[in-house]
Amino acid sequence: MEARLKRDLAALEQTLRRTRLLRHLTLCWLAAAAAGFLLLLLQGITGWTSALQWIVPALAALAATGVVWRRHRNRAADLRAVVAAVEREHPQLRHLLSAAAEQEPDAVSGGFRFLQLRVIDEVLAHPLRQAWKLSLERKLSGARISNMTALAGFLCVLAVLAFGATRARPVFASVLARGITVAPGDTEVERGTTLVISARFGGEPPAEATLVLLSASGQTKRIPLERHLADPVFGASLREVSDNGLYHIEYGGAKTGDYKITVFDYPALVRADALLHFPAYTGLSNKMIPDSRRISAVEGSRLSYTLQLNKPVTRARLVGTNQTLALALQNNSVALLNDFPLTNSARYSLALEDAAGRTNKFPTDIFIQVLPNKRPELKLLFPSGDQRVSRLQELQLEGEAADEFGLLKYGIGLALAGEQPRFVELGRSAPGREKRRFTYLVCLEDLGLQVNQVLSYFVWADDFGPDGKPRRTVGDMFFAEVRPFDEVFRPDQSGMSGGQEEGQQGGNQGVELAEFQKEIAAATWKLEQEQSPPASTSP
Repeated sequence: MEARLKRDLAALEQTLRRTRLLRHLTLCWLAAAAAGFLLLLLQGITGWTSALQWIVPALAALAATGVVWRRHRNRAADLRAVVAAVEREHPQLRHLLSAAAEQEPDAVSGGFRFLQLRVIDEVLAHPLRQAWKLSLERKLSGARISNMTALAGFLCVLAVLAFGATRARPVFASVLARGITVAPGDTEVERGTTLVISARFGGEPPAEATLVLLSASGQTKRIPLERHLADPVFGASLREVSDNGLYHIEYGGAKTGDYKITVFDYPALVRADALLHFPAYTGLSNKMIPDSRRISAVEGSRLSYTLQLNKPVTRARLVGTNQTLALALQNNSVALLNDFPLTNSARYSLALEDAAGRTNKFPTDIFIQVLPNKRPELKLLFPSGDQRVSRLQELQLEGEAADEFGLLKYGIGLALAGEQPRFVELGRSAPGREKRRFTYLVCLEDLGLQVNQVLSYFVWADDFGPDGKPRRTVGDMFFAEVRPFDEVFRPDQSGMSGGQEEGQQGGNQGVELAEFQKEIAAATWKLEQEQSPPASTSP
């Protein structure tokens, strides 16, 4: 065959070959889908079912596809079939294409004669040459669509056999059983709820119908279905369904297929046990709190929470306003919050989710109250308030200190303006909630005080802070002002002149200013000591 003509016919032959392959594969998918549909029909009639029934049509489809593909690969190219197909589609060619394809070169010269080339050129220049290609390509496109449609149908039947057999069976059973529609068919219900079962007859309804219920424990219960007047619907209700089972409807000597009842539970909290690990400085032993939704502990404690659930879950969380805590899951329906540090009070809501995506119907609130580690309670019992003393006087000081978890040290503090305060330790290691009283005698002569100097004094104590380290707390500061040995007090005279009144007013303002300065100094001193407590100093 002439080379140009052979090249064109070879391209058309490839298109025709692929079209035939796709058509044969389409027949394979349709046959396999029909086999699967017959299996579904058989299941609806007999009630037989198997988890592996989808393998039969799948293997049949694979075997048929393999045979068709192998035959296609081993089949030789047939250009004559292409010529015949084109001339059938375009009869106006009048055997022109077949005549050109039959031309053979001269045996002596090896070339084509003038008239032969004339016929071949006429075919290659034919105005319908592109129409031949478009016609075969349209057939190929149609074959592809048909093949994809048949394949999709086969996969749907396969999916029903593999995953939806239990749902497909009641449909066929209803069609075969005189048009009976059973509702709800295969169903899932929450444990303890009521289930209503009804049967609607498409044809002439029977005189009576019975619901036959077989529980998972092996008990069989027969419940007559009720009918209202001429209504073709029979119905009954099952109260507090608590077990899985099967049921079917019996009527007039016949019965429907079996339907499945699956009972489920929403995930819920059954019990919550808390184990508290208190900080070492509190001196408290670990405490187990059984089944509690409210936890109260001092800051710095660590909480291990064991939540017993009614069923295994795939996800458990404690959802709070500012943070969400993920719980560790165990196979025995237990969720754990392990060694969680308590720093702030919070309210959490327990969120559960099981393998079916069900969440807990009623959220459980869990309250965690963190109690602050308060500073020691300090009080200066004697003297009360500021004092005016002489520089030779002895000042008796008496204080009191107590702390919830015990004191490390406590005592009296003294300070002069411009000097570092002295912390006089008067005791240590006091147990929790026990008040300790202590006294200290200050010899003002030994301090070398001068007239108008001010000595400040206060009560202090050390305890453990929330971080477990010692911290110092100081009480209110009081002042002892050194007075002269001789003070002259004159009574107020009525009828004072303007100059005397102004002098007295200036003196009063000076006293008020001094008192105000004392208050500022006391507040500033206490704030500084709480922020950066100084080291303890013995007398």
